[in-house]
Amino acid sequence: MAIRLSNLFEETRDLYELQLIAGSNGLHRELNWVYVAEDQSNASFLRTGELIISTGALYNHTEEWLLRFVHTLSNHHTCGLILNTGKHIFPSDITASVRDFCDNHDFPLFIMPWHIHIYDITKDYYDRIFMDMRSEHSLDFYRLLSEIENKSILEKYVNQKLGTVLAYDEKHHSNLADTLFLYLKHWGNIQKIAEESYCHRNTVTNRIRILQEQLGCHLNDPAERFELMTAFMIRESHILL
Repeated sequence: MAIRLSNLFEETRDLYELQLIAGSNGLHRELNWVYVAEDQSNASFLRTGELIISTGALYNHTEEWLLRFVHTLSNHHTCGLILNTGKHIFPSDITASVRDFCDNHDFPLFIMPWHIHIYDITKDYYDRIFMDMRSEHSLDFYRLLSEIENKSILEKYVNQKLGTVLAYDEKHHSNLADTLFLYLKHWGNIQKIAEESYCHRNTVTNRIRILQEQLGCHLNDPAERFELMTAFMIRESHILL
């Protein structure tokens, strides 16, 4: 399994106000990482399949600069470029020559307004890449778990990561554990969690607040999310039964 740029664009275009302005025929490309770059001087660090994000901080207000930039990114087989416009570079700076190049080389070019923080979109995309990798290797993971003879180690891990939430659910006859799993599954997308759990968005938001504030779940920490999902995978595998 791999993340296609077309799927990523459809799923996040409204959230990050993305606009595809050229290179639409390249949306079939697969994304394997996200890299922030400001000019072609660091081209040696570029890798095939990377989605590049740039603020245009080094843009020198010439058509040649941006044209060379997209040319370099395309030659290094990156899968597309998001320009964070509104401070250093503006949509009006993207000339017809740049658009034509991207169209002719099937190189997707997006713009994203300045008020959208690069940290937010990169964090989201990194999480999606990680979750895709987890899904791809889940069968190998389950096989690995089955090879562990001392099941008490796995049981201890699950209790350490999920014990507080499970105990809360038992005491209050709630289902915070289900909400937590859906939060990890849907990368924190409240709407999707609400739809799958048949709950109002406010109910989901309140449950997440309890998870974070009362039960100490650090849901903004990628390492913590990984460990929580690992615990859920151990429970799902029924290895402890």
